[in-house]
Amino acid sequence: MLKQWLIGLGLLCGIYLVGSATAAELATVDSATLGTHRSLPWSEPVQIDDPFEGSFVGVFDRHSFNDRFLDTQAQIEVQSLWSREFIRVLSIIRDRDCRSTSFNTSPQISCSEFSNARTIVQLFVKVDDAVFEVAGRNNTFPVSDELARALQEAPESIVDIRLVAESGEAIDSEIGEGTVAAWRTVYTTESR
Repeated sequence: MLKQWLIGLGLLCGIYLVGSATAAELATVDSATLGTHRSLPWSEPVQIDDPFEGSFVGVFDRHSFNDRFLDTQAQIEVQSLWSREFIRVLSIIRDRDCRSTSFNTSPQISCSEFSNARTIVQLFVKVDDAVFEVAGRNNTFPVSDELARALQEAPESIVDIRLVAESGEAIDSEIGEGTVAAWRTVYTTESR
């Protein structure tokens, strides 16, 4: 009996030490901001040391896809930061409006580009069959204990999300398997 207890205690200590070593080995990022000109370690847990929001563990994610309407090509990029306390999202729409014009006999293409970020006020996260609806402000959403538990236990597969903008526009996107795997570190029991 004592031998089994000591073996169990040894295993628990080993698990604790492995978890501590993992936290110490995380890459460090100096800001929690999202944006098109940031070079971030996507889909891996990182230690974030932000001068305004403090230090915490999080994971950055991004997903890009194209949409086309008539002669307008739009690239949509959804960036997100997942932390124990909050989720922050940034939805960027890049429009490229190209019209073909003729000059002599060779066609030229004239394009204009612009980027537009949406203000997101509602976030839906679908983990397995459960859909979590989170209201937020200024693209930031609080993480409840129930949502943290679901994210930590999510199977390593693509997770669907829906962003709802202030205007009512809905943008469906996804979170990749690498970020979902990183949620196990971000939403560990110790950080709750």
